Amino acid sequence: MANEVGHHWIINLSGIPAPFNHVNMDTVIMAWVTMALLVIVAFFIRKSLQTHPGKLQIFGETMYDFCRSITMQTAGERGDAFLAYVGSLFIFILTANLIGQMPLRFLQIIGHYTRGELVAPTGDFNTPAALAVFTLVVYFFIGLRRKGIRYFLHYFKPNPLFLPINIMEDFTRPFSLMIRLYANILVGEILSGIALTIMPYVLPVAVIFLEIFVAVVQAYIFAILSSVYISVLSAEDH
Repeated sequence: MANEVGHHWIINLSGIPAPFNHVNMDTVIMAWVTMALLVIVAFFIRKSLQTHPGKLQIFGETMYDFCRSITMQTAGERGDAFLAYVGSLFIFILTANLIGQMPLRFLQIIGHYTRGELVAPTGDFNTPAALAVFTLVVYFFIGLRRKGIRYFLHYFKPNPLFLPINIMEDFTRPFSLMIRLYANILVGEILSGIALTIMPYVLPVAVIFLEIFVAVVQAYIFAILSSVYISVLSAEDH
């Protein structure tokens, strides 16, 4: 069953109470395609490792250095503790964002793919929500691991009266990440579809390249803000 932007191929799982029995299969498929691509690329990069690096190894090292630059900007060497998470987050979101534009939209432009195509998994509200929850869990985990029970003292700063505001702030941070990513990718999918309807070739290509830029920027913003939140909440002076 095909889906249109904003509409999903939904299946109901028996034996599970609503609303948890609803699964957006198009999102699941695209998320698994994204993960499969990353595993395959990682496998070949790992296999290509040698003293004199080839192109694939250089690509892998470049991605690693870029991801480490994100945590270095926000936490210095302390960021190595959560580099694996932030790096995985950036690479997954970037790939998930791009997969909705390349190659699906280009195939649609040349007529080999009909309307109702699968879209980027980050264009489904559930994916950014899950990633935001992961970030929330990670910065609680890192904070508790570094400071123990003292982590919760920051809720009472600078005054105990700020307790409700500080608690709310912890949970609104991932919410803002979720809304930003979801809205930008969904709007990109909608604009691409509209452009394809209005002018089948030139305009869609221009919109697609714009959305590729947005896909990269949004992946970077999600990753660096996650790194900032984890860094701030795990700092000794926080």
